[in-house]
Amino acid sequence: MSRERRKFFRKLEKEHYTILIPDMCPIQIGILARVLAKDGMNLVVVTPKDRGAKDEGLASIHNDACYPALITCGAFVEALKSGKYDLNHTCVLMTQTGGGCRASNYIALYRKAFEKEFPTVPVLSLNFSGLEKDFSLPIGPKRAINLYMAVLYGDFLMNLVNQSRPYYGDEKTNAALEDCLNALDAEIGHLSFLKIKKNYQMILNRFQELEPPEERKPRVAIVGEIFVKYSPYANNHLKDFLVKQGTEVVEPSLNEFLLYCIYNAINDNRLYGSNKGSVGLYCFAYRKALKLTRQANAMLKGTRFNPFEDFEEIPQNATEVISTGVKMGEGWLIPGEMVTFSKHGIKNIVVVQPFGCLPNHIVGKGMIRPVKERYPDENIVPLDFDASSTQVNQENRLKLMLANIQK
Repeated sequence: MSRERRKFFRKLEKEHYTILIPDMCPIQIGILARVLAKDGMNLVVVTPKDRGAKDEGLASIHNDACYPALITCGAFVEALKSGKYDLNHTCVLMTQTGGGCRASNYIALYRKAFEKEFPTVPVLSLNFSGLEKDFSLPIGPKRAINLYMAVLYGDFLMNLVNQSRPYYGDEKTNAALEDCLNALDAEIGHLSFLKIKKNYQMILNRFQELEPPEERKPRVAIVGEIFVKYSPYANNHLKDFLVKQGTEVVEPSLNEFLLYCIYNAINDNRLYGSNKGSVGLYCFAYRKALKLTRQANAMLKGTRFNPFEDFEEIPQNATEVISTGVKMGEGWLIPGEMVTFSKHGIKNIVVVQPFGCLPNHIVGKGMIRPVKERYPDENIVPLDFDASSTQVNQENRLKLMLANIQK
């Protein structure tokens, strides 16, 4: 790490800067914030309540920018204007994958949007790709492990929450979630792979205290662009609407996306001969991550809770309709998930498509026809999201899908 970068981050910690992060995966991001809090960082998850963030985004950056860029920027601008934060001791943090998606360039958009009104607010990056060298959050081995553990625990909790909320409501489900988060809090900051099985069992035991449902509701899977797929604000509280309509929501794990990124790095070496110096590390990380994923799935076998699909099925299933060399946006992951859900008996799928995200329209909406040709019983609806679209129109499209719901 350069001396300037080290000095900059020491200043952030010493002066107790508030770090704003967008609301993407509420459970996973919440645990991640607790992890970094143990390192002396004060993270605040920005969760807009109305369309004000969308309006701020439209006013702050070009309206041809993709929908996730627009609403995350707008959410930051709205928060910075709120008067809640000392602008001389506040910064914002965004993740970057380093891929071909415009998400890798969001940070430049934010800086341009901030330069007049908020010139003292730095824009930081969380990435493993070597981007933004002077402003990327330092990630050593210990911090990397703790952040990854936050994802694993968050995924496990999200899965159980999704399978509990339709039957027990918000109060009982949120109480179980909060109990688990409080129990995990003692582990955060020194999370260990050796304790993961014990902690999974603790989480499972708490959710199993809820009485089993007499009958399972129809399942509806959500796939698509990563931010809109998970963020309640970005997708107009899609999960809440589907639950109110009498369904059980199924979401892919966030870890599945991380495995997708690692798989692509290994696949690039196989297809194009790239990453020669780092492919060994990627292979090690892939094997370790896959093992941990299967460990979580094994904990749910024999219980009333369904595990996530095994990741290695997904690229294999994707090849029925697309090459695994297609990796822009979510690439082969979206069609791979659709085919995998079909094979596992999930007959209803919502494909979320943000405005301005050309790759995801191709690999999402564009792949619906070949998937349905192979699985004609699938009930699939693409759902477009942009800053000007109304929630009513989206709900009407969903109601058409739900009218033909498959159990």
